[in-house]
Amino acid sequence: MREFRKSFGGPMDTLDDFDQRILDLLRMNSRRTGEQLSDLIGLSPAACLRRVQRLRKIGAIDREVAIASARFRDKGTKIIVLITIDRQNPRLMDEYCNNLRRQDEVVSLNWVTGDDDIVMIAECKSMADFADFSALYLNETPVIGYKTLVSLKEYDTICD
Repeated sequence: MREFRKSFGGPMDTLDDFDQRILDLLRMNSRRTGEQLSDLIGLSPAACLRRVQRLRKIGAIDREVAIASARFRDKGTKIIVLITIDRQNPRLMDEYCNNLRRQDEVVSLNWVTGDDDIVMIAECKSMADFADFSALYLNETPVIGYKTLVSLKEYDTICD
């Protein structure tokens, strides 16, 4: 079990198996009702909703978002970018990453292990738009180099 903050009279909040199952189910569809959660995990609808409220309160649920269908988004090209950066100035690296993640094209940004330092997923309307984006954001300090992978087809997401 994972321990969280104090609440509900217990010494520490912990996430039990029911909480973990609720989190897993809500990750796939955050619009599930208490009734639906109840049917899937075996607690009453009211108990499920109380747990969801508690999970929000303690920060186990960070936020809820809508995942727009690719058919309806105006950004039809998904590009995975492997970025190598100069790690000698951590402040500069943080500033760069904070600036990058504020860009509309950036869907995901992760600092990773291995030969590359950052994996970015970007969505652009076209390759020409990505060329403009890369000229602005991938050819500046602290970027040493980058490689791109263009997604031809997305097979699966966590939210099926």
